[in-house]
Amino acid sequence: MGAPIAPVNLRYATERRFMASVIRWMVGTWMTAAILVTGFSVPAFAKFESGPWTGSAYASSSGKFERCVMTSEHPNGMRLGFGRSVEGAFEIWLLNKAWELQPNTAQHVTLWVDGGAKRTGDFQVVSKDAMAAQFGADGAALAESLKRGNVLHITTATQAINFKLTGTFKAIGELDQCWTQSASGAPATAKPAAPAAGAAKPAGPAKRVKGMDLLALSPRDFAGQVVTSGKPGFFTVPEDLPDAMRKWNAALLWNVADGLGLATGVGSNPDAEALRDNLVQQKQPKCKGEMTSSADTRPLSGTTIQVKRVEIRCSDIGDGKAVTEIFAFYPHLSGQLLVISHVANDRKVAAGADAEFAKRVVAILTAK
Repeated sequence: MGAPIAPVNLRYATERRFMASVIRWMVGTWMTAAILVTGFSVPAFAKFESGPWTGSAYASSSGKFERCVMTSEHPNGMRLGFGRSVEGAFEIWLLNKAWELQPNTAQHVTLWVDGGAKRTGDFQVVSKDAMAAQFGADGAALAESLKRGNVLHITTATQAINFKLTGTFKAIGELDQCWTQSASGAPATAKPAAPAAGAAKPAGPAKRVKGMDLLALSPRDFAGQVVTSGKPGFFTVPEDLPDAMRKWNAALLWNVADGLGLATGVGSNPDAEALRDNLVQQKQPKCKGEMTSSADTRPLSGTTIQVKRVEIRCSDIGDGKAVTEIFAFYPHLSGQLLVISHVANDRKVAAGADAEFAKRVVAILTAK
């Protein structure tokens, strides 16, 4: 049986290995992504072509960037699309002018690339001839499989569709460049400056922000700004960042002494107890010992901002070792939540990293 897909947002709880004992516990958060807009908006600042793919950046009627989407034509009137939302979430779009779908309903879908693992869940119908889904923590891994795969297989309640993945390796790279330029406000014609030989790529955007602008950034840039601020050494970003992100399905991954930190995306905004209940349900099967959990909402010192927190502790994850994972849900200016978590065998390590991250957020928000 395939792994489940969360409504609107495709999420996967596929088991992955992670820093020996710790990683096996931390796999996959449950958070759903932002609701997709109804259909495509107005084409904006960037357009591109790559083989059979054509793409654009799209904006709302007010001119605010919403997403980059590229599509290609396939037999029987089908169009396949890949996108990146303003928050950076990876999307799949299915379009056919012959369809007569009911907007704001769900379509159950199973998909897989070549002979890979099947993923099952709901696409949201956004217009009578289009449906789409956003992918959360697994988006990077899925995009990579689509870049390197040959055929995307999709089955719905009424049909089975096979899409040839011609030219996706280069085209998805162009899609990501469209998103990078559009989300940062760079002109579509601007080319990023080549880094100096041997230079490491920065974890966050080149231009640092202050105040509430921090809470408008994508998950990767939000976490990148925070972990690279303050005293160096407490948080360290791996040098092989792209590989690490694909491996752990993260928007950004960083190391703490004897622990890890993870940014996993922007999600919905329930209360803290609902977050705790859902996370406990997700983590319970992986805990072989006693599980305890707690939830609270804490103000960020010196601000009016409230952060929802969930702490989950397992006394034995199958190898005799305990693990603590602390989730912090920071409010995003989209009205949803940025998901940050810290995990370690020693609770003091996870709690210390969570506290240090919050301290750095406050410093950026209150900087003059």
